[in-house]
Amino acid sequence: MFSLNQKISVRQLQVLSILHVFGAGIIMLPRQAAAYGGQDAWIIVLLAACAALIFTYLMATVGRKFPADSFVSMTARLLSAPVGKCLAVLLALKLILSCGLALRLFSDILRQTMMRNTPCFVVCAAMGAVGAYTAAKGYETRARMAQILFPLILLPVLIVFCLAAFEADFSNLKPVFSTPPRDMFMGVFRSSAAFNGLELILLIHPYARRPDGVRKGLMQAMIFSGVLMALITGITIARLGAIDVTRQLWPVLEMMGLIDLPGSFIDRQDALVMSFWILSTFAVVNCELFFSALLFKDTVGKGKHAYYIIACLAAILVISFLPLSAERVNQIQTWLYSTLDVGFMAVLPILLLAAAKIRKIGGA
Repeated sequence: MFSLNQKISVRQLQVLSILHVFGAGIIMLPRQAAAYGGQDAWIIVLLAACAALIFTYLMATVGRKFPADSFVSMTARLLSAPVGKCLAVLLALKLILSCGLALRLFSDILRQTMMRNTPCFVVCAAMGAVGAYTAAKGYETRARMAQILFPLILLPVLIVFCLAAFEADFSNLKPVFSTPPRDMFMGVFRSSAAFNGLELILLIHPYARRPDGVRKGLMQAMIFSGVLMALITGITIARLGAIDVTRQLWPVLEMMGLIDLPGSFIDRQDALVMSFWILSTFAVVNCELFFSALLFKDTVGKGKHAYYIIACLAAILVISFLPLSAERVNQIQTWLYSTLDVGFMAVLPILLLAAAKIRKIGGA
């Protein structure tokens, strides 16, 4: 056991990565993929997972070369100090905006499904406060908590989805590969937004007990997440049909509500998905709070981490209180992915690897 050393194992990192990838993405992902691919939506999700796997490899390779460097120090060594600080501030602002939007979407779905009379600001403030508290306690604290809760929540969710598969009509997935190439490409690009947050791979190596095992561990976690998301998408379409999925705002929750469990010992099966999703949202809020504050602290070069967490939390709550519809939030998240996320996940790692090769610095 390792306590209060701010170092986490590869297994803990895998759990955190899976939780972060899921978030609110899985609830809306089938609708987004089906809008372009119809019954081929599950194939689109698999291809999007392959793209995320490539991004993961690139970013983990960069971190492997500079395992002890923070994002600011690494980019300063390779691209100059001013460029490194500008990139750090831009990434921190992106994390704050992304976290605020995720929190907004979380409060909307929670109020529509479980807490109809609870004001939005109460839900956002409660989740933000818990996320800020654990972020101030350090990276290891959230890793330990996620490792304990993950199997307790994931196992019932998997059992319910297996039961849903028995009631599904898999003829709704035929014919296969009938989507035009252009629509397939656009569907993969749009669905890849469900894997946002992967740019944090550039920041996590200093917190890993075994930095050399991070790349393999993260790729395994990404494969697991991608296959599971494709299965959930396929089961949802097989259960509801591609047309109905595109008409539902939260198709996964709708599908879960139609399942009849043996003995009816659980009245609402969608509550199981919501419980896993609440933990995933907590992981997103906590992680993006922790790293956005860390980026600002490393850029400024002084001050306590907790003070920056409070400032970032205030900005996140302001964004989460904005009167944005779920569709508008999804549009902004897609724009963030197609611009800043792709830049940090694909363009920046290639630039950093090229700079490391030219300057002949960095580990193996």
